[in-house]
Amino acid sequence: MLLAFLRFTAVFLISFLLLSPLIRSRLTTIEKPIIVIGQDNSQSLVLSPDSAFTRGEYLGQLHELINQLSSTYEVRTYSFGERVTSPMDSGFNEKRTDIGRFFKEISSIYENRNLGAIILASDGIWNFGTDPYYAAKDLAYPVYTVVLGDTSVRRDLKIAQVGFNQNVFLGDDFPVEIQVDATHCDREDATLTVMENGKIVASSQIQIRGSRFSRLIQLMLDAKESGWHRYSIRLTPVGQEVTWENNRQDIFIEVMNRRTNVMIVQESPHPDIGALRGALGHNDKYEVVIKTPEEFLLSDDTADLTIFYQVPSRLGIRIAASKVAQLPSALFVLGSQSDITAFNKLNTGMNLAVSSESYTESYPSINDAFPYFTISQSLTKLMPQWSPLQCPFASFQLSSMTEVLTYQRINGITTQFPLISFVQTADRKRGFITGENFWRWRITDFVQAGDHQTFDELIQKIVQYLSVKQDKSFFRISLKSEYLENEIVEIHAELYNKSYELINKPDASLVITHEQGDSYPFSFGQTGSIYYLRAGTFSPGVYTYAASVTNGPDHYEKKGAFVVTSLNLEAIDLQANQSALFRIAESHRGKLLHPDELNQLPELLKHNMEIHSIAYEQKNYSELIGSVWMFLLILGLLTAEWALRKYSGI
Repeated sequence: MLLAFLRFTAVFLISFLLLSPLIRSRLTTIEKPIIVIGQDNSQSLVLSPDSAFTRGEYLGQLHELINQLSSTYEVRTYSFGERVTSPMDSGFNEKRTDIGRFFKEISSIYENRNLGAIILASDGIWNFGTDPYYAAKDLAYPVYTVVLGDTSVRRDLKIAQVGFNQNVFLGDDFPVEIQVDATHCDREDATLTVMENGKIVASSQIQIRGSRFSRLIQLMLDAKESGWHRYSIRLTPVGQEVTWENNRQDIFIEVMNRRTNVMIVQESPHPDIGALRGALGHNDKYEVVIKTPEEFLLSDDTADLTIFYQVPSRLGIRIAASKVAQLPSALFVLGSQSDITAFNKLNTGMNLAVSSESYTESYPSINDAFPYFTISQSLTKLMPQWSPLQCPFASFQLSSMTEVLTYQRINGITTQFPLISFVQTADRKRGFITGENFWRWRITDFVQAGDHQTFDELIQKIVQYLSVKQDKSFFRISLKSEYLENEIVEIHAELYNKSYELINKPDASLVITHEQGDSYPFSFGQTGSIYYLRAGTFSPGVYTYAASVTNGPDHYEKKGAFVVTSLNLEAIDLQANQSALFRIAESHRGKLLHPDELNQLPELLKHNMEIHSIAYEQKNYSELIGSVWMFLLILGLLTAEWALRKYSGI
């Protein structure tokens, strides 16, 4: 009977496993609430009189709070200024404060996580990015704020703001507007001076009247020499100021030899012409003239860029292809008045095959691989939302050297039809906007952002690329003309052989020299087929560079200049913005606290019913045939039967 039982059980279990039975199990995970602590790491916290308390006693209390909360919650620490970093840094060395960016990054990182609350420790002063109140508006969890810094109004005289045009032209007189603010400095006198190379070039006497004083001073300077110029603006300090850091500011102005001449050829007025003039007219760098096709044909004037707005037109005279071919740079705008047949005869690098006079509404779709120039994040974000252009419905025949900036998006589908494109050859540049009514883009930009900056950037980038003469040298240097003092200076270089093929085998070097004579030698690194240099950050000032490379018997040199501007935003305003922190805490079911009230936070978090652990239950199904204990059971039954038979001699 025992042997039969063992045999039956073993065979039954094996047969049962052939049915592939599943085992259901439940796994319960408890996730503790996450408490995020954000510490302001900007310089303004240690420029006020209570900086010793902030660096010492307060930081000790904060670390004690973190240790106390860690026993109940999962605590994550961050510091923020111009950027957000983790874990928390308490060096108080950030030169700009972007509280809104902190809220946005925390919201993105902890989306769909059990984030219990945010503890924000700051003086509430933000000088970069969006208003933190609106950046935190969509947060769904409590926010507790700790106000740091000095909330009292102290005696202070400061340069609040400097308005100037960074690009001026040789021989022009240009204004510099300086706003001077003072608090609790009644009956004091001060002198405002503007200096260049140690010499006073302008000055103004200021008589302060009233406990709250503000005055806008306009000074005229003279652009006598081309190149970068550094002007030092100084206010004589008054006694017992809270800080003298905001009594001085340096500005950098580039004096240029000539303007970029832009000629617009039009058959008849159109709002698009006004949009072009609006984008270029407020910038002194560009000089815009408008001519009819007749005036263009009769004139011998040359321009850095010629814009043909729906020219050749079906209503006007023909434009000779030989006349257009002589232009080094041209931009063609096509629309309902364009004579497509005459346009195709100009041999511009783009041909349109049109079966009938029909048009389509096309939205812009940005090509991320466009190589000729970069566009800002704001333009990348806003441009796809702009109004459609009226484009000729045609098939496009493009040159093999065509690069497309934006494609046409029709009925929600991105096509391969170009909306904005360029063709560059050895001696000519051609640009194309294959649609009209982009004046609506400028209006939409104003509705979206409150200004025309994004649209103007697009037009200026197009004009700048087309109008800049091509560099045909064998050694070329590429870098920005202006950097911030906390921005890394990156330099690219290209070396060509006699066949204009990119090479980077020879060693290339570069020397950067400060205006005071200090030199910094560097060697380029090879990246792909070009040279690359990451020179690091530099102190504010004007710098010249000299790059050199030797390729066989040929030696090439390139020289230029760039400027590094200072960031003095943190010293302008040192009065803690308690009201901003209160609004944030009040609108997110939190509370405003002072540093000596940090010990209240554990109890506040404990009694907040929104902050609690979350249990996650996960159901798992596994095949019984893969179970180890089932295998051992069957093996044990068969082994027991075998042992009994051996023992009994059966």
